[in-house]
Amino acid sequence: MSSLVSVQLDWLLRIVVAALCGGVIGYERAIQRKSAGVRTHIVVAIASALFMIVSKYGFADLLMTHDIALDPSRIAAQIVTGISFIGAGTILVRREQISGLTTAAGVWATSAIGMAIGAGLYLIGILATIFLFIIQMLFHDDTLINKIIVHVRFNIQIEAVNKHQILPKIEEELERNKVENVSVKILDVSDEKIVFNVDGIIDNKANENDIIMALRKYPDITRISYTRGGK
Repeated sequence: MSSLVSVQLDWLLRIVVAALCGGVIGYERAIQRKSAGVRTHIVVAIASALFMIVSKYGFADLLMTHDIALDPSRIAAQIVTGISFIGAGTILVRREQISGLTTAAGVWATSAIGMAIGAGLYLIGILATIFLFIIQMLFHDDTLINKIIVHVRFNIQIEAVNKHQILPKIEEELERNKVENVSVKILDVSDEKIVFNVDGIIDNKANENDIIMALRKYPDITRISYTRGGK
């Protein structure tokens, strides 16, 4: 009986450690005011750890009673698939801008950490938590990334009055604003208007708003749609 209690306490310890690790990862998301915060990550970690415990030990009595073999990894494989649905629910697309990818990846990683601890791999689970937390804190904004990435893609869609030399004028204005490798692709054209996509490369420290406002001064341009980083 005491042996059974010690085993159950070990399993409980795994769940508690998984919850703590999930809370650490969720803390960083919470201070960024993300929907999947501390509670979500704790629940994911606990559930993943519990699934792993059930997968490894939950059928021990069945295996001893009957001459059958079970694959202990089958539930773990289903966790990887199932957690993807939760992650997908945190990804939002608004006006061609994607948000929630980091949170979705964090939930997925939290599940993996919970699985590791549930399987008894305490050290790797805790070290992965610390490493992931440090990564999230370092890269929670673009300060460090901007020091590494020198140039970024600049992409805009322009709708303008279809007049002679409108394209060369716009290309000239872009070059004045240090947009390099400019490429123009016409998307739609009629006697009254022309719609085209402009691709280019700008310095990562450049202010995209200044470039857009410089183009907006042209009276023949009726609409500009901007996508940071391209489509």
